Amino acid sequence: MKKAFTILELIFVIIILGILAAIALPKLNISKDEAELSKSLNNLKILINDLSIYALKNDKLSTLRAMSNVKEIQNVDLSQISGTKEAFFKVGNDDKCIKLIFIDKPNFTLMGIASNDTIKNLIENVANTSSLEALENADFTSNSKDKACVSLSKNENFKNIASKVYVLLGEMSANK
Repeated sequence: MKKAFTILELIFVIIILGILAAIALPKLNISKDEAELSKSLNNLKILINDLSIYALKNDKLSTLRAMSNVKEIQNVDLSQISGTKEAFFKVGNDDKCIKLIFIDKPNFTLMGIASNDTIKNLIENVANTSSLEALENADFTSNSKDKACVSLSKNENFKNIASKVYVLLGEMSANK
């Protein structure tokens, strides 16, 4: 006599596998979101370091691609910067999630990281008034529809990075 599985046993196995899949798939999506967030934070840190090192070594700026290998950044030419320039940083599916704001003043050129228009205005204010206080207490939440972009903007590590301005060339006065 041949021993085989009954239809009822097969149905139970299929139901159990379905339950396990229903439990595992949301956790897989959460892990994917966390990986995208971590990747974006690391690439932003690498970009800041690359730009700072390039400016320090060369005492000038160039295109963003020439200064860094981070591919999530829009390639903007900063070699003849005058006034304010913006470059977009891609997070998730949003090509314009984060704006890098470059401001050229007579004594310095600085970079700030803006996740919304309010932050962009605060960065411009820092360049003009020397006060970082408003930027340190700002709300960095992005208006993007992309989940990864909004998660990044709410992340504490991102806030620590974005609540500063980065002087690339020259010197700001001591109270900046």
